[in-house]
Amino acid sequence: MKAWQIGLVIIIIALIGISLFVISRHTTQTLTPSNMSVKVSNTFTNTTKMQNTTNMVNNTSTKQITNNTTNETKQVLPPGAVKLNYDAQNYTVFIYLYASPTAPNFLDYNGTTNGEMKIYIPANWSILFTFYNPEPTGHALAVVQNNTPIPNQLVLSQDGKVIFEIGYNNGNGISGGTSVSGLLKDLPRGYYWIACPIPGHAESGMWIDLYSGNFTVPYEIT
Repeated sequence: MKAWQIGLVIIIIALIGISLFVISRHTTQTLTPSNMSVKVSNTFTNTTKMQNTTNMVNNTSTKQITNNTTNETKQVLPPGAVKLNYDAQNYTVFIYLYASPTAPNFLDYNGTTNGEMKIYIPANWSILFTFYNPEPTGHALAVVQNNTPIPNQLVLSQDGKVIFEIGYNNGNGISGGTSVSGLLKDLPRGYYWIACPIPGHAESGMWIDLYSGNFTVPYEIT
């Protein structure tokens, strides 16, 4: 082979080597950053998802703790108190009272006299009263916005303003195992009596204290 032919072969081989080197370098520069970006992107996405999941758990736990604490707070009552039945959505409490024929004083509500029973309800709630009287003596039920410490008049209206009344029946009341019901709407904040409006009955002890104020649930204490 002639010298010029050998030189041409060497030049061709050199050109092929340079071309392969350039192609290899270009491929490496093109693929490596892309792959790294994908890995970094995936790592960032996974980290973000973990952070979001942690935040959701924390927020859920906080809400559950808050709700549980709120519910527990609403159930706390004073010593000796008994929660009354109520409808929280309609802001209504259900109060059932009866005249007890077995109590020492037959002029009583649920066996209590002279304000021994005390009822507490949230302000501006309504009260659905049911009064039952098994006795032969007639009784009734009234709510009084009182202006004296205790009933001390023969006629109940002389001790304050009667704002609600059921079973009065022209002064005869109800008796003999009958009952009567009525709704007192939106009782404002204040101190009241639940008392029998039959002349002389409240004065003789047939009355209950009723408080409307900053209470979370309605309850009674006897």
